[in-house]
Amino acid sequence: MAYREYNDRIGGLNHWLFNQDEFKHIISRPFRNDEYSSVINGSGIVKGEQKYPKGYQDVIIPELSKRSDFLKEISAFKEVDPAAHKVLTVLVGDKDDPKVAASRSYVGMKSATTKLSGLSSAVEELPSTVTTSEMYEMLAKWNKDSSISILMFQLPFGGKAGQEIDTTALCNRIDLPKDGDGLNQVTLGLMSLGAERYYDCCTPGGMVDLASVYLHREKGIKLRPDGIASFGGLEVLVAGRSAIVGEPLFNLLKRFDATVLGPLHTRTGTGGSSDKETQVKVYTELSKRADIVFGCMGFHPYKVHSDTEFFFTSDMLKEGCLIIDASTSFRKDGKKPYGDVDPAARSKAAAYTLETGGVGPATVTKLVHQGWRGMLYQNIDKVRKALEDNKNTVKSVFTELLSSYSGAGASEVEGNAEKLYGRAVSSDSHPVHAVDALESIFPTLMK
Repeated sequence: MAYREYNDRIGGLNHWLFNQDEFKHIISRPFRNDEYSSVINGSGIVKGEQKYPKGYQDVIIPELSKRSDFLKEISAFKEVDPAAHKVLTVLVGDKDDPKVAASRSYVGMKSATTKLSGLSSAVEELPSTVTTSEMYEMLAKWNKDSSISILMFQLPFGGKAGQEIDTTALCNRIDLPKDGDGLNQVTLGLMSLGAERYYDCCTPGGMVDLASVYLHREKGIKLRPDGIASFGGLEVLVAGRSAIVGEPLFNLLKRFDATVLGPLHTRTGTGGSSDKETQVKVYTELSKRADIVFGCMGFHPYKVHSDTEFFFTSDMLKEGCLIIDASTSFRKDGKKPYGDVDPAARSKAAAYTLETGGVGPATVTKLVHQGWRGMLYQNIDKVRKALEDNKNTVKSVFTELLSSYSGAGASEVEGNAEKLYGRAVSSDSHPVHAVDALESIFPTLMK
């Protein structure tokens, strides 16, 4: 068969990440006094003397730090200091407001992780009395501040601001090159269409990455040239349809050739019926088919099963499925987070994420990585100059990626690699192609 030219995104970080021997994706670990095996490792948590193998976060963040240090070795970047670029988080709510206590803790975790990557972190804490006009005025300044790599609003807002500020309209005013959390509806639309864009929503992106590394390393599925495993031939279930997790995840998976079931939601039923018996029947019929279950229902305002508050029970899952559970609902004792999948059902799965150390760290890591990419977007002319200075390396890496994925010989893909190089360095093309290309050649440049 003749070689079919590839024109989607190419490069990025994942080709490097998924081939690191120290990245132990599947581990065994205790959790809530039980021992679990085949755990998908998002972070490599350390608790007391118990140390777990390195996971997604523990490999990516130090690598970003190394790349930050190495930037000065690239002639085009000699005047760029990554530490001068900030990831800005805006937290709205009074310090004594318990509703924003969890957000404040989460912001602290993001801030600490950002600093470990070589960037700076900044937090703007605003009182619950802040008005819409004041927020718009501050956002306009942040959009123009070249020292800010990306910016995001920690939602929901607390107090009066949480009731009166239209956060959707607010997020739609974030400049796209700084929309690192993927909350601008233009970013969401481009992501859903598979169109050229600066960023993805962090949680769906992290979930796809965790599934991809499992498919690549445990199942031998090839990586696409953009660093995502092909989901072709797999039936994948998305449970949940939120605007920033379920819906964009559903659309992302379609772009990666998955047969996507769902998304399941509170009104799922047949023939217009939505009674619980009908719902559970439909839920079960779909979930039993799924090779991969992506759980992102979160707290659901109804009880699906009479004997458990979890959404997925053991009898709803296919033997040997993969579970990526992003839900963390505090619906039992109000203290411990629980996912969509009943812990008793995990024995049916080939691998799964736990509520702690799985999707959460992957989401934070994705956010920090997008902040690092934001620093490159702020210096896009220097990125393209670095690619031009290393043209042979870029073409060689692109040739290898295209050849590996297609099974074609190097001579068959060289023309395609040349064309993609030309797109990356062209000022007329979207900056994402240049940044993807630079990320892909860092391992070669750093040798």
